[in-house]
This record gives sequence, structure tokens and C-alpha cells, in this order.
Amino acid sequence: MVKKIFMLAVVATLATGCTPLHPSGCHKTSAMGNCGSGTWDDQDEWGAQARAIRTAINAKIADPQSWKGKKCRLHLEFAMDGTVSNISTSNGNKAYCEALKSAAQKAKFPAFTHPEVYRDFQKSGFSMRG
Repeated sequence: MVKKIFMLAVVATLATGCTPLHPSGCHKTSAMGNCGSGTWDDQDEWGAQARAIRTAINAKIADPQSWKGKKCRLHLEFAMDGTVSNISTSNGNKAYCEALKSAAQKAKFPAFTHPEVYRDFQKSGFSMRG
């Protein structure tokens, strides 16, 4: 009997250890993700906001064909109304990073309609690819 209870406890521990943790008030798309992952493919408010930000930047980037295969990390700080207060770049092709920075300065970003989404996107980093 003790052996059966022990085995049941081991199986239960293994099963719960493999499920993603989803703390209350936290948006996670994977067990290893942070609370506000906001990846392009998320099918929720976070994903929609991320795609809208990417679209706004791509609409303003100069000569988009010349950036094929280039990468850059774009850092943005937003106000609730979608205005950007700080733009910086890192880890990428310098020319592409400059083009992204210029595009972000010209872009009109959508306002945040959900406080939770704004909290998670207020200071954001986006891995951009040309």
C-alpha cells in the first residue's frame, strides 16, 4: 500500500512538474517564458499589440528590401497612448539598427487598451529581422 502511494506521488509530481506555471495575473505562453512574452504569434492581446508595433515600424522603414537577412534588437519605452519616449538598439547590423531606430521615430503606434498589456510592453525589446 505504501509503495502504491509513493508511486502515485512520484507520478503526480512528474506530471505537475511538466506543466507550465501560470501565476495569477501573469501572461505566460510557455513554462520558461516571462509573464509578458508578447511574441508575434501569440493569439491574444499581447500578440496583437506586438504585431501592431512591428507593422508600424515596418511601414516606416526606408528601403525594406535592402535589409533582408539582417537582425537587430530594438528597445522601446511606451506611454499608455502609444507614444514612444525612448528608442535604442543593440545586438545587430548597425545600419539596419539605425534604419529601425529612424522608422520607430516616425511610426505611429497603437494605444494600449488593456492595462496588463501596457504593463508588460511599457519597456519592450523586439527582435527584428529584415
